[in-house]
Amino acid sequence: MLRNKVLLVALIFGLVPPAFAEISKSLTDVKIFTTVEFEEKNVYIYKYTVHNPQINNGRVASIQIDISKPKHSQQLSSADLVIEKGFNWEGKMLTSTFDQEVQKIGQLMEREIIPVGIKIPKILMGPLNWSGNITVMGTVMFGGSEEVLISPGNSVEGFGIVSYGLPGVRDVLIEPDYIASSEEEIISATGVSENEYIENTWNVLDRFYKSISFSTKTLGPTAPPLDFNPLSFLDYIIGMKHEASTLGWITNKGIEMSLDAKLEAAKKKLEQGQNSTAKNILNALINEIEAQGCETYEGCPKGKHLLPEAYALLKYNVLYLIERL
Repeated sequence: MLRNKVLLVALIFGLVPPAFAEISKSLTDVKIFTTVEFEEKNVYIYKYTVHNPQINNGRVASIQIDISKPKHSQQLSSADLVIEKGFNWEGKMLTSTFDQEVQKIGQLMEREIIPVGIKIPKILMGPLNWSGNITVMGTVMFGGSEEVLISPGNSVEGFGIVSYGLPGVRDVLIEPDYIASSEEEIISATGVSENEYIENTWNVLDRFYKSISFSTKTLGPTAPPLDFNPLSFLDYIIGMKHEASTLGWITNKGIEMSLDAKLEAAKKKLEQGQNSTAKNILNALINEIEAQGCETYEGCPKGKHLLPEAYALLKYNVLYLIERL
């Protein structure tokens, strides 16, 4: 009875994976490789490959990517955004629109989110496979059935988010194939009292499953500011460049310094009101990004120093700025 209660509450709020192991299996150092494609109608396609390293003793059962909408940002379109929810027992893909899903869970949503479509891996090994959906916590959640969970040493590609939102650095929570066997286990692991667990079950469950999950960063859609200011947006790009370097997405210090020089030069010209000159500098920056970066991991030469994450993050945000100067 206790196990059923924990499972029911957790599933309602999207906190736990759809398949579970009998022994606790925490995750560490899971890799998520991301590329971004820009298509007609200003749609960005975010493609993810998830690798579970051999050092882990548990399987990856779900991936959650933050899609919360920043404060004072633009309201983006939800037109033509389709969510692939998973396959039914006949092998037919079940889908819904973004607007339909938000309408279902609207009153439970903790925060406003970026409109998205969701694509799932097409692995036909059983009736469930991978599923995709939006959670009440403001994330896109990919969950796997027993047959397709990512075992140590293996990777799965084909996870995708479609959006009109520009690339931004987003939090990712990668969850293991595990559920607590009792309320007592959760209380013991989190150090809360029984009364606190009863009064704040959702928060305690959230804390417990995050403690055995792996958190990292990736690219995901975000919305530009509602009141656009070129200088402020350039400062935002500079901040993301620094974060990309910290995350290891820029692999050469000399290239990083060259990018810094162009960004600071463009900032100085904007401060002086010389938008045309700033635009020329930013166009030169785009040329360097394209020369030093790879759009995808496949076939990326060793001499390139911007991983696909840094390439997409800088290129598409700088282009957005150039178009508004």
